Amino acid sequence: MDRSNLIAVRQVRAGDRTVQVEIFRNDGSSVAARCVLGSSDTPIIDAPSVEEALATVQDAIESVLAARRSRAA
Repeated sequence: MDRSNLIAVRQVRAGDRTVQVEIFRNDGSSVAARCVLGSSDTPIIDAPSVEEALATVQDAIESVLAARRSRAA
């Protein structure tokens, strides 16, 4: 991922967590959302648009948090 293709940085809230998401323009018209969870933990989600990438990130975080809650119960 070329840092010169960075087009936006957003914050996504899910539950009690806020995640920084860096949006990059892919070749063509799609985007890649790089989720900054930790210094060595940065999953990447490819999507056709920024909105869809952010929605996917938020849904994934909410799913992980729900799974953690159900395990703790």
